[in-house]
Amino acid sequence: MDLLWQLLILCALLFLAGLIDGVSGGGGIISFPAYLLAGLPMHAAYGCNKLQSCLGTATALVRYAKSGLVDLKAAIPASVTALLASHIATRILLSMSDGAVKLLVAVCMAFLVVLTILVGRLKSGNLTKLQPSTKNYTLCLIVGFALGLYDGFFGPGGGTVALMLFTLVFGYDMRVASGNGKVVIVVSNLVALFSHIAQGNVWWKYAIPATLANMLGCWIGAVISVKKGAGVIKKLMVLVVIVVLIQAIVKFF
Repeated sequence: MDLLWQLLILCALLFLAGLIDGVSGGGGIISFPAYLLAGLPMHAAYGCNKLQSCLGTATALVRYAKSGLVDLKAAIPASVTALLASHIATRILLSMSDGAVKLLVAVCMAFLVVLTILVGRLKSGNLTKLQPSTKNYTLCLIVGFALGLYDGFFGPGGGTVALMLFTLVFGYDMRVASGNGKVVIVVSNLVALFSHIAQGNVWWKYAIPATLANMLGCWIGAVISVKKGAGVIKKLMVLVVIVVLIQAIVKFF
């Protein structure tokens, strides 16, 4: 497969991944395997995916923030511990062999199959602003640390994990939960991205066009989510479930 066809397929898949990320998160389920499909080795796929995820999620975050769908009282403390956890997880990941990383990816993909099915049944809460309390801030720190670990070790589906945690733990409206998650994901991705760049794991000729396609998809997805609400998030999550199940079946056989 020559470079032009690789980029065309990669950009199409990354646009779709961005569309899903902009609405609900979880687009990494498509984007990460897309880099492997293009022929990139495991660690390079990680590095390119971090660049795309960071900038694409930031693009969607701008739209969420402008629409008032981000609660910084929860997002900021969660981001602090996410930054620490992401750094720890990324350093461990970079020291792992390709075989160990492939095993980790397989386990995480299986986890995502279960998670996306559960999130598809998730009911939206009503909370839009966190009530200040020691308990709530402690929970924010725990949620952030968990998200940072997940993002550092794997990453794809981080938006889905964030959506689930902020909705289940605090009872957030699904759009606000998604907005909060995007703040945390951007911060944790930045930490991991710098480490991957330092290791030469970002292959720019693939990463730049794929990232631009993903940013466009993220922006359109965020516009759809802001206007349509939780209903469209659930519909997109059904699409994510289908994609994950197809991937799981293909990998199994």
